[in-house]
Amino acid sequence: MRFTPKTGMGAIAACLCWLGCMFTQQEAYAQQPPSNKDSETGAISGKVQQTGNKEPIPFATVALLNEDDSTVINGVAADEKGTFVLKPVPYGSYLVKVATMGFTPYFAKVRLSNERPQWDLGTVILETGARALKEVEVVGQKKMFTMNKDSIIFTPDENFLPGGTGMELLEYVPGVTIDANNNITMEGKDQVRFYVDNKPIAHTGMDANSYLNNLPSFMIERIEVLKQPPDAVDAEQALVEGRTNIRYINIITRKVQFRGYSAAVTAGVDSRRNLNAKMRFNMNMAPFQITYFNNAQYNADSSYLQRTYFPKTPGGDSSFLSQKNFRTSYNFNHNLNTRYERKFTDKEFLRGAVTLGWTGDGSNGQNNSINSNKDHKPTMLKDQDSENRRGGYRAVTDWNYFKEYEEKDKRLEAGFNFTKAGTSGRGYNDYLYPLTDDTSLQRNTQHNGSYSMRTNIHFRQPLGKGKFYDLSASANISANDNENIAKRKNVNDKELLDAPRLSSDYTSFNQNYAVNATTGKNNPKLGYSVTGRLVYNGSQSRETFAGNEFNNETYEIRTSAGINYSPWKDHRANLRFNPGVQFFNQMALLDSLRSSVPFKYTNFAPGVNFSYDYKQQQLSFNYSRNMDRPSPEQLNPFVNTTDSFNIRTGNPNLRPSFTKDYRAEYSLQVKSHSLKVGLEKQDADDIISRYTRVEHINDTTIINTSTFVNLASRRDNNAYITLNSHFFKATNNNKGALQLNINGGLRYYDTKTDGGEDGQGAVSEKFAHVSGWTSHLNVWTSYRIRVFSVSANFRYNGPRYYAQGKQEARFGSGLKGQVNLFQRKLNLAFSVENIFGSSVRNFYELTKDYEQYSNNRRNVRYLSLNLTYNIRKFNKLGKNGPKEFELGTEEEDSGPPRRR
Repeated sequence: MRFTPKTGMGAIAACLCWLGCMFTQQEAYAQQPPSNKDSETGAISGKVQQTGNKEPIPFATVALLNEDDSTVINGVAADEKGTFVLKPVPYGSYLVKVATMGFTPYFAKVRLSNERPQWDLGTVILETGARALKEVEVVGQKKMFTMNKDSIIFTPDENFLPGGTGMELLEYVPGVTIDANNNITMEGKDQVRFYVDNKPIAHTGMDANSYLNNLPSFMIERIEVLKQPPDAVDAEQALVEGRTNIRYINIITRKVQFRGYSAAVTAGVDSRRNLNAKMRFNMNMAPFQITYFNNAQYNADSSYLQRTYFPKTPGGDSSFLSQKNFRTSYNFNHNLNTRYERKFTDKEFLRGAVTLGWTGDGSNGQNNSINSNKDHKPTMLKDQDSENRRGGYRAVTDWNYFKEYEEKDKRLEAGFNFTKAGTSGRGYNDYLYPLTDDTSLQRNTQHNGSYSMRTNIHFRQPLGKGKFYDLSASANISANDNENIAKRKNVNDKELLDAPRLSSDYTSFNQNYAVNATTGKNNPKLGYSVTGRLVYNGSQSRETFAGNEFNNETYEIRTSAGINYSPWKDHRANLRFNPGVQFFNQMALLDSLRSSVPFKYTNFAPGVNFSYDYKQQQLSFNYSRNMDRPSPEQLNPFVNTTDSFNIRTGNPNLRPSFTKDYRAEYSLQVKSHSLKVGLEKQDADDIISRYTRVEHINDTTIINTSTFVNLASRRDNNAYITLNSHFFKATNNNKGALQLNINGGLRYYDTKTDGGEDGQGAVSEKFAHVSGWTSHLNVWTSYRIRVFSVSANFRYNGPRYYAQGKQEARFGSGLKGQVNLFQRKLNLAFSVENIFGSSVRNFYELTKDYEQYSNNRRNVRYLSLNLTYNIRKFNKLGKNGPKEFELGTEEEDSGPPRRR
C-alpha cells in the first residue's frame, strides 16, 4: 500500500528520480583533484569610506602585514572612489591595515584558503582623529554570516547568546536541524561529523552532544560548515571514499591572539526556575596560552507525555498511558587548556596542548503514570522516584610538528593525541504500584573508563613542473569499559539482591591502521592525481553478564584517480573515480559461547564524481557505494531501564548495511546569497533501523521495547531546493548594524521500505511506501544601535512521514533584547522563548502489532535574564604585533582556518 499525503506528486517524484539515476554529484575539495592554481593565491578587496557623511576616501593605503611580526608583505592604494583589490595573496593568515593621513588606521585579520580565496572586507569605515582602535566600536559593523559555494562561516558576537550553550548556538547555523533528542542533521543529511579547532571532537575526550551542551556559547569564535574534513587524516579518508552525504561542522574556540588576557562571566535565571553560571578566561603569555571555561546549570522543569496504544492483536483492547514528569537536575563542567608553541625557525615549529576536564551532574525525578483500558478506566497507577549522581574527569594531550623545507611545497607534518577519561556514579529508583499494593527498590552503581590514542605522519615531496608525491600513515587505538551493577528488591524482600538481567559489564577495544600514497601534478590547465590507501579496522567487545562477545574486522583497499581541466577562463572541470574493495568479517559469540553468529562479506565499492565550475556556479554529479558496519552499542543486547515504560536493548544479529548514492546538484553563489537545487537517489540494503514494539507484561501493564533491526531494503528518491541569504547593513551614524539571515528549503521525498530482519513484516503496509513534501524555514534578524540591540528568531520544520510513522511539524521562536554598558564590559540580556506557546513533540507510529500516538509537551513559553561581565587587557607588543594600536577586539577573525 502506498501512502501519499499530497496527491499528484507521484509523477513528479518519478520524473525527478529518473533524472537522478542519470547523474552523480561531485563534493568539494576532499573529493577534488589538485588545485588549479599554481601558487594557491587569492585576493582581498573592499571600499574605504569616512564616518558620518559616508564619503569615499580616495587613494587610502592598504597594506598586507605578516601576522607574527607585522612586517609589510604587499600593498596597494585605493582608487579615487575608495575601492581596492589586493592580489595576488598567497593562502594564509594576515593582518590588513587600511590607513590615510588624518584618520585612525583600521586593522582586520584575514585567512585565505581553498574554501575562501576571495576575501571581501566590505565597507571599511575610517574615523577621524588618533583614537586607539580598542576605543572604536567595530563590532557593530561585523558581518556574522559568510557563505561560499563550499562553506558557511558563522561568526557570532561574543554576547550573541548570553547564557547559551554551544548546542543552542548551533541552531542559528543555516541548514542545521536539532530534534528533541539532540539528533543533528544538516541540509537534510543525517551524517554530521564534528571537529573542534580542526581536530575530531573525540580528541576533547567528549562526544558531540556532551561537548556542545557543556560549552558556553561565548567560548565559540566561529562555526564552520564544510564539505570536507578540516583534519588532514580524515580528509585523506574522505578523498578515497568519495562520500557526498556528510557535512563537517568545525567549532573554532575563542582565543587571545596577542599578549594579554580576556575573561567573561555570565549568570542567568529564567521563569522555569532554572539557573546558570558560566565563565571564560583566556591568557596569552607566548609561547604559552591558557584557556579556562566552566558551565554550571541548575534545572527544575516538568514535562507531560501522553500516549495512546492500539494493540493490533485480534480482540485486543486499547490502552492509554498518561505520564507526568518533574525533574530537578544540576551539572557542572570545568575545562583547563594550556597551549605551547616552540618555533625552531620561521618554517619549523612544534605545537602542543594539554587539557584537563572535570564534570559532575545529578538529578532527582518524580514520575506519575496511569495506565487505562479502552474505557479510560485506570488499571495501574505507578509512582517512580529517582535519584542519580555522577562525576568524572578527562585528560588530553595533543602535539603537532610541522616543517617546511627550502624547496617549495616540500614539507613534513606529524601529530600525536592521547585522551583518557573516567566517570563513576550511582542511581536510586523507587517504584510504587498503588492498585497492586506492590513496590520495588532498585540501586545502580556505575563505573566508566576510556582511552584513545592517535598518531599520524605526512610527507610531501615536489618533483618539479608541478609534479609531487605524498606519503602518509595513521594509527588509532581506543578502548572502553562500562560497568553498571544493579540490585533490587520487591516489597516482601528483606534485602537487596543482585539483578544480573538489569546489570551490564561491557568492554571494547578498537583499532584502525591506514597508509596512504598520492602522486599527481598541479597545473591550472590540466592536472591529475592518483591515490592509494590500505586500511584495517578491528573492533572487539565483550559483555560479561550476558556472556556475549563480538569481533568485527574490515580490510579495505581504496583508490582514487582524478583529473582537472580548465578549458577557458573561469571554467573548471573535475573528474574523479573512487574504486575500492572491502573485506568484512563479523563473529558474534552468544549466550556464554553456546552459539555463534558469523557474517562475512566482500563489498566492491565503486564511485565516480564529476563537477563543472563557472565563476560562482557549480554543477556536480556523484555515484558511490559504501558499507556501514553496526556499532558495538547497536550489537550488544544491553537492557536500559531508565524509563520503565520504554525498555531499550541491542541486537547481536545485526548485519552491515550497503548503500548506493546517486546525487546531482546545481549551486549558485551571489555575494551573501546561495541557491541549491538537487536530485538524490539512495538504494540501501540491510538498513540498520531502530524498531519499537509493544509488549503485554500482564493484563494491566503494557511497555514499549526498542531495539535495532535490519530492514531488507529502502529506496529513497528526493528532489530539493534550498536558499540561504544574509543581509548586512552598517548604520555608521549610530555605530550599529542591521542583519537579517534567512534559510529555507522545500523537499519532495518518495520512500519505499520492504521487510525487516526476516525480510517481512517489520514495517506497516500503510507506510511501506510514503511520499510527500516537507519544508523548513529559519529566520533570524537583529538591529544594533550603539549600545542597544534587539533580535528575533523563528524556526519551522515541516511534517515528515517515515517507514514507521509520522513526525509532526515543529516550530520555535524567540525575542531578545540586550544593552552593553561601560564600553561593552557589562552586557544585560532579556529574552522570551517560545513566544507562540509550548514546543510540542508529536509522533505517530505504526508497526505490525500496534499503533501509537504520543504527545510530549515541554519547554513552555518562558522568560530569561542573563548578566555578563567582560574583562580585557592587551599590551603593546613591539616586534610581536602591531605597533600602532592596542588590540581590543581579538575575536574579530571570521575566516576559515589556514590549510597547509
